[in-house]
Amino acid sequence: MSALAQLLKRDGFYVQGSDETFSAEIKKLAKKKIRVFLGQKKENVLGADIVVYSSAIREDNPELLAAKAFGLVIIKRAQLLGAIASGYKNVIAIAGSHGKTTTTAMIAEMFIVAGLKPTVHIGGVLKSINSNVLVGNKRFFITENCEYMDNFLYVSPDISVILNIDKDHLDYFGDIEGVRSSFLKYAKNTREGGLNLICGQDKNSAEIKELENTASFGLDKTNDVYAKNIVEYKPGFYAFDAYFARCKLGKIKLGIIGEHNVFNALAAVFVGLLCGIEFDKIKQAIENFSGVKRRSEKIAEINETQIFHDYAHHPKQIESMIEVAKRLKKDSGRIITVFEPHTFSRTKYLLDDFAKSFSGSDYLILAPVYSAREKASEGLTSNELKIEAKKYVKNVEVMETYNEIYSKVMELSKNGDIVLILGAGSIEKLAQMLKNNKTKN
Repeated sequence: MSALAQLLKRDGFYVQGSDETFSAEIKKLAKKKIRVFLGQKKENVLGADIVVYSSAIREDNPELLAAKAFGLVIIKRAQLLGAIASGYKNVIAIAGSHGKTTTTAMIAEMFIVAGLKPTVHIGGVLKSINSNVLVGNKRFFITENCEYMDNFLYVSPDISVILNIDKDHLDYFGDIEGVRSSFLKYAKNTREGGLNLICGQDKNSAEIKELENTASFGLDKTNDVYAKNIVEYKPGFYAFDAYFARCKLGKIKLGIIGEHNVFNALAAVFVGLLCGIEFDKIKQAIENFSGVKRRSEKIAEINETQIFHDYAHHPKQIESMIEVAKRLKKDSGRIITVFEPHTFSRTKYLLDDFAKSFSGSDYLILAPVYSAREKASEGLTSNELKIEAKKYVKNVEVMETYNEIYSKVMELSKNGDIVLILGAGSIEKLAQMLKNNKTKN
């Protein structure tokens, strides 16, 4: 939302908004003369012509109710994103159950290095520009595109990247069939003359692969862009030879951690080639890419314990981070995982998968569920998750406050351990406490 506000401001609109608490993003908006009210009150929408709301806003929100009562035009955040995207010559949208933010940021970095001055909309903070938005020209619009509630259907891209399809947001989609059906609609929504890029290794993308305007990236020569000779050139970091149409382009050494980022890099390579970027520039951008905040981010090292912070809120993402931790910990080291479940419904629908995903951990600490838009009655709590997780992890605790968790992490961790701080909610506060090595309320 904050990124979209800045794009509207650039295009001459008067923009104001509201949020529950003060944040670094609000501070940035204030510097750009975008007014943000703290707290949700009906008075905040007075004078507005259009009210935009995100999927996190409930129907009983006082500002939404006031907008309806005043007869204002009301649109979803996704509709606004689609309207903004329609004003660009080339739209590159990155979708998928996992890896959207990192891949969007990697592609953005590539266009920046190539001097193409893109406009970029990301669901996280790209470290190289310290922002979730880059206001460029109207030639290229690069955006992360989320599938929740079919929101990504409001954007019609020229290049649609679909990284993977997994069971998630089952409170809306119901089951994996519902998710697959939605992504197929999205692929069919690509502009005439455009192209869908899918992962050839992703079984749930098989139906999309049958569409005429689809190409693939992956790990073998059945794909249009693929990787060979993948090697771990230092613990947790990978290099590979990139190929296009069975012709070797060159070697790429990833500057960010995790083997799963090979797929994200291949998607970025493909987009770069389609847009005429020379491979030398593609290689330079990907190798120098330093990542996104809250994505496999090393935030501290305390008493020779490495601490990583990641937005992981799905079992597959947790598994990927635990795999990273296994590569990095010392022989005698342990993996201490702290997880804040994101929404009660996701905890309910993916309970078994969540429990299994922690199996590589030596110690698991669960924070209370980050409710987002939900009530506890809509799913399960951390206490239910603890019961299931104990089938796979010997030591599991639920702790109510970040101060308690901070103290426990400091007590447990020792030389050679890896601490993972995982979750998409307010657990960022705990990460900041560990980064500063001190408690906060």
